Amino acid sequence: MKFGPDPNSKFPNPDIKEICFIKNVITRPNIIVGDYTYYDDKNGADKFEEHVTHHYEFIGDKLIIGKFCQIASGVEFIMNGANHCMNRITTYPFNIMKNGWEKTTPTMEDLPLKGDTVIGNDVWIGQNVTVMPGVHIGNGAIIGANSVVTRDIPSYYIAARKSLHYC
Repeated sequence: MKFGPDPNSKFPNPDIKEICFIKNVITRPNIIVGDYTYYDDKNGADKFEEHVTHHYEFIGDKLIIGKFCQIASGVEFIMNGANHCMNRITTYPFNIMKNGWEKTTPTMEDLPLKGDTVIGNDVWIGQNVTVMPGVHIGNGAIIGANSVVTRDIPSYYIAARKSLHYC
């Protein structure tokens, strides 16, 4: 007797196209996602990769997401390709503009790479969360809506922005 949705299906419930098992729509080799982790987005749950920005294979960093994670719409994973050289007179990326400026291309050692971004198992990431490069979020953590994650979050921790209450 079968119990539960097929972890290899694109949509766990074919009647609800806004929830997608992410691992079944990933095309990039540097994104690894565990079984049953879903993305919820009424504007295209199967377009999760569009929310992983500045992720270039030549840098080699990975986005690793565990099993049974719940990721709400509007999430953005910013990867190491967004980092600029900080040990120069300017942070401007002249080399990517070409036309002779590529002669200033930094070496990989010059770039401030933060490593892989790793999300543990059973993590709940709320709506409109931004996760910065190299962050590790532990198992069972909850990231509140509209948060910006700039450092590691321990397992079973609740990280949320403070709300402002006006009287």
